[in-house]
Amino acid sequence: MGAPNTLAIALHEITRELFFIATLTVLGAGFSLYLGYAQVPWAEPEIAAGEIQFADARVLDVIWIDARSIEEYEAGHYSGAIHVDESNWDSGLVVLMNRWLEAPRPIVIYCGSKDCKSSYRLADRLRQALPEGEIYSLKGGSEAWTK
Repeated sequence: MGAPNTLAIALHEITRELFFIATLTVLGAGFSLYLGYAQVPWAEPEIAAGEIQFADARVLDVIWIDARSIEEYEAGHYSGAIHVDESNWDSGLVVLMNRWLEAPRPIVIYCGSKDCKSSYRLADRLRQALPEGEIYSLKGGSEAWTK
C-alpha cells in the first residue's frame, strides 16, 4: 500500500512544481510587456527589412548617400554624404563605387523625411548594382539625423 501513496505524492509534487514554473513564466512575460521590454506578438515591427536606425548607422561607420534633390543636398547634408539621386545615378554610382572599393562598409541612404520613398527606391536599385553590398534606408529620413 505504500507504493501508490508515494506515487500520488510524487505526482502532486511534479504538478505543484509545473504550476510554480508556469506562474513565474506568465508573471515574467506580463512584467516585460508592461514595462515595454518586449513587444506584444501582434504588434507591427518598429523597423522594416532593409531599414536602419540613425543610432545604429552612426556606430557602424557607414557610407552615407543623400537621395534628396541637389538643392536640398547643397543646403545641408550629413557630413561626408555623397549625393546620388535618380537624375545623377551614373556619376553618383561611380563616386560611390570608388569610395566603397577603397574600404567596403555598409551603405545608408536617406531622403527628406520619413514619408519620402526615394531612398527605398535608390536602395533597391543599388542592391541590384552592388549585390554584395550591405545597403540600408535610414528610418525617418534626414529628419532622423537633424534631431
